[in-house]
Amino acid sequence: MTFPGARAVAILAVLFIALLDPSVEAQTKKKKPTARKKPVATRRAKPTPKPALSVAVGATFEERIASLVNGTVANSSEASIQIVELESGRSVAERNPHLPLSPASNMKLFTTAAAIDLLQPSFEVTTGVYARGEIDASGTLNGDLKIVGRGDPTIGGRFHDGSATAVLQEWAADLKRAGVKNVTGDLILEYGYMDTEYIHPTWPIDQLVNWYEAPVSAFSMQEGCVEVRVLPSRAGQACVVQLEPPTSYVRVENSCRTGRGLPFITRHRGTNTVIVRGGVPARSGATEVFVTVENPVHYFAAVANETLQREGIRIMGNIALVGHDPRPDWRLVSKHSTPLSILVYVINKKSQNHYAEQVLKMIGAEERKQGTWAAGTAEVHEWLTTKIGVPANEFHPVDGSGMSRDNRASANAFISLLRYMWKSPWREEFVSSLPYTGDPDSKFGNRLRRPPFARQIYAKTGYISGVIGLSGYVHAQSGKVYAFSFLFNRYRVGVFAVYNLQDEMLKEIVRSG
Repeated sequence: MTFPGARAVAILAVLFIALLDPSVEAQTKKKKPTARKKPVATRRAKPTPKPALSVAVGATFEERIASLVNGTVANSSEASIQIVELESGRSVAERNPHLPLSPASNMKLFTTAAAIDLLQPSFEVTTGVYARGEIDASGTLNGDLKIVGRGDPTIGGRFHDGSATAVLQEWAADLKRAGVKNVTGDLILEYGYMDTEYIHPTWPIDQLVNWYEAPVSAFSMQEGCVEVRVLPSRAGQACVVQLEPPTSYVRVENSCRTGRGLPFITRHRGTNTVIVRGGVPARSGATEVFVTVENPVHYFAAVANETLQREGIRIMGNIALVGHDPRPDWRLVSKHSTPLSILVYVINKKSQNHYAEQVLKMIGAEERKQGTWAAGTAEVHEWLTTKIGVPANEFHPVDGSGMSRDNRASANAFISLLRYMWKSPWREEFVSSLPYTGDPDSKFGNRLRRPPFARQIYAKTGYISGVIGLSGYVHAQSGKVYAFSFLFNRYRVGVFAVYNLQDEMLKEIVRSG
């Protein structure tokens, strides 16, 4: 299992500036001695003060944690904070716990918990390949092929050694085993499991080319993106640009040159034309960037057709996109199934937005027969407020990942969720999906990774500009387990100061809770 990532080329430039004392040149010239002038005093700019770090004060655990919860950083923010002993439900510290704020990627906790509880861990998302018509002795299917999409985001390179078309190649192999070499009819893609609102209307439009705003639909190829790989060639020559998956559906405009500089990779909005410009040093490695692709159903169809043709399955008809094909004579030829646990793992460990949005629409499709954002968020809202008992005015979901700034949730809503999942039959499935301190598979693992804090905190991070969140579980040295939620909006201190406060609160819980 590989997790492709961009390897940026680094160029370090060192600039030496010599400051010449004007008196040096004067001393080399023969002149009559003159009265020595006093040096002109110069003012040096005062160094920028470092942000004050949060320090706990007090004699008891409750006093020390309260000093942090109500300290300078929290006072400089819109904050909703709550820390609760899990078994008893006793709140040991809180600040505006019922204030709903933007939670950023902490929103993924609601999406994944709801999916586990509503769909249950046995749920699998299956993409099926069907055929209709007879296969003659020459290997010709006198009929059509159909692929039925259910929104599986794993059809790509993440779990297939970087090969975005590995699953499609498996389908081609199964078709050959069934005796199919040629198809006289059409390649049909059935996409009606989810709607065709691919981009959420409240997402920032200036970031739509980035992987974290990938389109959402019943068909997902390479997580809604194309991987653009840029490599050097000969000095002065055009850089080499490769696409994964290789497809003619994405056009490339390449003005990048081998020599010096850094490559710039983006996409013309409203098109599927990728722009590569700038430069790449001759001895550098590859630069890899994931760029979103518009019209995801068309994209999947194009890549599927191209892959089948390369693998020796000839489609003689057209590519047809339909919401639903009710003809009864389809028979299953191949399928690809992914357990819910895999999706939840990627959502929480990797904070992968596309997976979260696909799962939210799956919740809508399975529970309300509508694979839409509206149905998915309505189901999650009803589940949290009705089954778990969160006040309706403390939770307002808009999407599944937290990308939208219109999401709202209080610390109390998170604590209620965390306590419910801890006592549910699905505790292991949920908690094991969370990043932990010292975790090599998540960015959160870089925080508090030394004893006694390593592996004692399981939590989901969240960040968008002006929003920082952290919610999860802490195992204290006393043996007690705590649930916590730290939400900060519109903070008037640096990001580091907020992270420092979060870490200090967690350390205090581990040591003294």
